[in-house]
Amino acid sequence: MKKIIYTITALFSLSLASSCKKYVDINDNPNAPTSVDASTLLPPILAGMARGNWYDSRYIGQYAQIWGAPSANNVWDQEGYVPGSDSGGEMWRTIYFSLGQNVTLMQQDAEKKNKYDYLGVSWALRAWGWQNGADEYDYMIVKEAYDPTKLTFNYDAPEVVYAEVVKDCQKALDYLNLAIKTDGLTVGPDLAKGDYMYYGDRAKWKKFVYAILAQNMLHFTNKASFKPDMVKKYADSSFVNNADNASVQCTGSQSGDANFWGPTRVNLPSFRQSDYMVKLLDGRIFAGAAAQDTLADPRLPLLLARSKDRAFRGVVAPLGDPNTADANLSIPAMAGATTANSATASAKYIFNDNSRGVLMTYSEVQFFAAEALFKKGDMDGAYTAYKNGVAGALDFVSNPPIASSLTGTQKYISQAAIDAYMTGPSVRQTAAQLQLSDILQQKFISLFVWGAPEAWSDMRRYDYSTQYFQGYVKPTTIYADNAGKQVYLLRPRYNSEYIWNVPALKLIGALEPDYHTKKPWFVLP
Repeated sequence: MKKIIYTITALFSLSLASSCKKYVDINDNPNAPTSVDASTLLPPILAGMARGNWYDSRYIGQYAQIWGAPSANNVWDQEGYVPGSDSGGEMWRTIYFSLGQNVTLMQQDAEKKNKYDYLGVSWALRAWGWQNGADEYDYMIVKEAYDPTKLTFNYDAPEVVYAEVVKDCQKALDYLNLAIKTDGLTVGPDLAKGDYMYYGDRAKWKKFVYAILAQNMLHFTNKASFKPDMVKKYADSSFVNNADNASVQCTGSQSGDANFWGPTRVNLPSFRQSDYMVKLLDGRIFAGAAAQDTLADPRLPLLLARSKDRAFRGVVAPLGDPNTADANLSIPAMAGATTANSATASAKYIFNDNSRGVLMTYSEVQFFAAEALFKKGDMDGAYTAYKNGVAGALDFVSNPPIASSLTGTQKYISQAAIDAYMTGPSVRQTAAQLQLSDILQQKFISLFVWGAPEAWSDMRRYDYSTQYFQGYVKPTTIYADNAGKQVYLLRPRYNSEYIWNVPALKLIGALEPDYHTKKPWFVLP
């Protein structure tokens, strides 16, 4: 783990303190305090959360066939990995480095100064990290994670990690409620100083916590302990519209503060949209082959790129781009961008430099509830949540979040087009018509680009079944080390675990070349 660097530094500092105590005392620097105000720690932590989610999404997006490489036999399109590389380990880095001791320092400052809202936010961040980490890596280091006396760390079973999510969420809610009770304010003035997600709005932070709880319980669908009513309860306490979405401000003034999917960062041009994604949006999956183009989703030209002949095509993993005579354009396609680095260009969807970095949305949470209620057998409740999810996703694409506001200023889809889609054959018109595949595949669309980890979680929970993911095609060539099996895990981060923590990796089987094909705990019955 990266934290080893901190441990070594701490031990070195202790050595200096014992042998040169007087020297250290007289050279204390008031401009470099040993304690840091919570408001200065929160912004880089939020930026780290977004980074962790997005960096890994590039590879997870290939696993889930959201996009693929333009050339044939890309290792990620084959559901493999790159040995000796940190690729796919960014969420690991986020949990133990970007959040890591920074969250601990934030908690220490908040405890000393009775900043209950910062304490609440800190536990929300911890919960979000454990949830995403468990979904991607399965085994995680929880109990020993931030122990400065250790140089190697034991892994905890995944059920421990998921239980930690719930525990931390409850702490977050307790502290946020205490903050509101203490001063009677919904928006905390001190929290607003460092909060580039909700600008001090404690009530919205509570909604974010409930969204994490809903996601946590939803991922238990294959287990006897799954409680669909709890998913619905948490969803009802969570986001009520897209203004509540969890997203991080990106100013787009330069590469360091630009949206990951914007033109300045140039992170997506090497990918091509998948054939599966095209079929979901052009009408073929939901409305049949004859519906292609005539009943296309109004989001299609906003999310995907046209080829030179104006047709929409996608790549099939791991074959690369088959259209050699008229190659697919890279994604995203910019609308109205005048320069490659234009932060003010009118980009489609969230492909602008100053588009907010999205972490969770209202539509996603509604699809949580829809799936849970469908599995319970409450078809009317499932249908209502499903329709809310589709409508919320359309609204999100039509009015994407830009800059520091939580909503955009330009409608990219007309209300007439939205109404036509909502009443058309791609959206089920009665509860009796609703199938689980409708919920999962509309959710898949709603997660495009920013939500690849959750899309992959859904695919794994249902074992990549074409019954529920009807346009999905298993790669024709699977990575050799997979032994014919499909991918189910990301391997822990190479430059921490595989360099410093090998004995612990051996205990969980992570040294095996096919470890990434092991089904995670949340997928198993």
